[in-house]
Parts: sequence; C-alpha cells; structure tokens
Amino acid sequence: MLRRKKNSVMNYNQSTEEVRILRSNIEKQLEDSHSQIVMITSPKGPSHHIYISSQLAISFAEQGKKVLLVDANLRNPTLHTYFNISNTKGFSDVVMQGENGFLHAQNDYIRGLSILTAGNLFETPVDLWVSKKIEHVVNNWKQRFDFVLFHAPSYLEISDAQVLVDQCDGVLLVVQSGKTKIEDAVAAKKQINQSKKPILGVIYQTG
Repeated sequence: MLRRKKNSVMNYNQSTEEVRILRSNIEKQLEDSHSQIVMITSPKGPSHHIYISSQLAISFAEQGKKVLLVDANLRNPTLHTYFNISNTKGFSDVVMQGENGFLHAQNDYIRGLSILTAGNLFETPVDLWVSKKIEHVVNNWKQRFDFVLFHAPSYLEISDAQVLVDQCDGVLLVVQSGKTKIEDAVAAKKQINQSKKPILGVIYQTG
C-alpha cells in the first residue's frame, strides 16, 4: 500500500520498498517487450497519482535505467510544480512543433532521469494524440530510454488517456482511498482491457 506524501518529492523513504516492489513487478511483466512504455492514470477525478509516477521514475533511475518521465496531462499539468522546474517548453511543443525533445527534457534532478513537462497548454489535446507526429516521437524515445513513463490524466473523464494508451506497452491504474468510486475503477479497468493493453497493476493509494 503506497502512501502519498503531501510535502517534498524528496521525502519518500517511507514507501521506498513498496515502490521497489512495484518497479520489479513491472519489469517482470514487460521483460519480453522490446520497449517499455508505461502510462500511469486514475479512473476519474483530480489527479492524485503524481506521487506514484514520480517515485516510480526515480526508482527506475536509481537502478541505473535511463528513464523519461513525461507530463501527458496537457489540460492540467502538475509535474513541473511537483519537481519545481520550468514548464516553458515541453511535451506539447515537442510533438506539435517537431522540436527536439532532448533539448526540453530536464535531467539535472537525479542521474538517469529526464523529465519532460507538459509545455504549452492545448484546449483539445486529443488533436495531439491522434497526430502521426506523436508516433514518431515515441519511437525515437524507445531507442534512447529504457523506460518512458507517461503521467496521464484520468481515464474516464476525457479521451486523452484513452487515445494515448495506444502508444503504451501497459497501464498502471491508481485508485484513491475514500475518493475513487468502485464503479469508476471497474469502468476504467474495462475500458483499458478493451484497448488490448495489459494492466500492470492497480495501486490502492492512501493519504
């Protein structure tokens, strides 16, 4: 059971072992996959899974993996705030304007971890997800990183995550104690299954 800290991203030692177990489970499930691209999402409501996305990325990097953590929540980005980094340019700029993602990915936080913030906001991000450009960008990342983690918006409320899942090898579904309704969790799981992408885990998050 993972407990989300409400303060600094650095204060995660209490859940380090749980994150390591989660990381190990993901690696085992994807060990036969040539590329390892994971989407972290929640069923519905405000995004509370940024802790999981961030600490999982850190855990992979500490293991010696080359990791790219991407803020794919273009309507309500939070990754730049969580890590206290700039969001002047980011994911949306890389895809829509064909800019070099490696120029905008920030990698001075921890060795092996690159962070790509959301960048300029889009009123209809789904236009970005269906663009052929995103496939090119993701294919490029596959050649450069061991793991790419998409911190995605909630799965049920808007179509963004439902389209982005096509670019991923698997999904982590995070449910929030006391906030996520059972019927929403079931509905999200059903829709993800329909995408033919494996659910790598369902995380019950408290705190």
